Amino acid sequence: MILRALFLLCLLAAPASADVMDRAAAGGEVAFGHRTDAPPFSHLEAGRPAGLAVRLCEAVAEEISQAAGRADLRIRWVPVTAADRFEALESGRIDMLCGPTTQTLARRERFDFSIPYFIDGMGAVFRAGPGAGFPALAGEVVGVLQGTTTAALLPGILAAEGGAGAEIVGYESHVDGLEALASGHVAAYFGDAAILRYQLGLLRPRTPLQFAPGQFSFEPYALTMRRGETRLRLLADAALSRAFRSGAVEAMIEETLGEVTLSDLVLSIYRVVTLPE
Repeated sequence: MILRALFLLCLLAAPASADVMDRAAAGGEVAFGHRTDAPPFSHLEAGRPAGLAVRLCEAVAEEISQAAGRADLRIRWVPVTAADRFEALESGRIDMLCGPTTQTLARRERFDFSIPYFIDGMGAVFRAGPGAGFPALAGEVVGVLQGTTTAALLPGILAAEGGAGAEIVGYESHVDGLEALASGHVAAYFGDAAILRYQLGLLRPRTPLQFAPGQFSFEPYALTMRRGETRLRLLADAALSRAFRSGAVEAMIEETLGEVTLSDLVLSIYRVVTLPE
C-alpha cells in the first residue's frame, strides 16, 4: 500500500515537472511570446506576428514538431512587452521568447538562451542641428525604452560621454519615444540601433533626426527560455545552426529587415556560433 501510494504521488507530481517538450508532445502546442513593437525583429504585420526572431522561432517549432512526433504542432502566439516578457516566461505563460532579447550574465542566472542570432548595440538619436551631441544633454530630458538593457546602461553611457545630469524618462514603445524626440519633449532617444533605424524608416518624422556616430554597447540577441529547458535549448540551437549553415537566415533577413547592409560583426556570428551536427 505504501509503495502504491508513493507511485500515485509521483504520477500526480509528473505534470508539474514536465518540460516544454513533454507538454508539446502531449498537447500539440507551444506558446511563443512575441513583441508587437520591436520591428524588424518582432512585431505585428497585417495582424500577424512577423520579424526575424519570429521567423527563427517558427524554424524552432519545426524542430519541436519532429522531435515530439507531432506533425499537427500549433504555435500559440502570445503578445508581450519589454516590461512583462520575463515574467511571462517565469510564470509559464509562454515557453519561448521570440524577440530582440539581449543575453547577459545577469539574465543567464534566471533563464536559458540559444546561441546568438543577431548582434546590435545602443544607438543615440538627436534632433538634427549644430548643437546635437552628448555635451548638450546635461540638464536635459532624454528617453529610453523601459525594461531594457539600454535603460540599465544609459546612466553610465551619459556620464562617460559628457551628458551627466540628464533626466532619463522611460517609454513603453520606441514609437512613443521617437515621437517625443521629434516633438521636442526629449533632447535625445536611446535604443538598439537596428530597431531605431527601422522605426525611423517607418515613421519618417517631419522633424529631421540624426544618429550619433558609433554604437555604445554590445547586444547579442538570443531566443530565451526558462532555466533548465535543456531539450528545448538544444532544438533551438539546432534550428538556428541549420538556418545559418544553409544560408536560410540570409533570406529571412532580406524578408524582414529589407535591403540593409549588415556589419561585418553581424555577418561573423553566422560563421562563429554555428554548431556542427
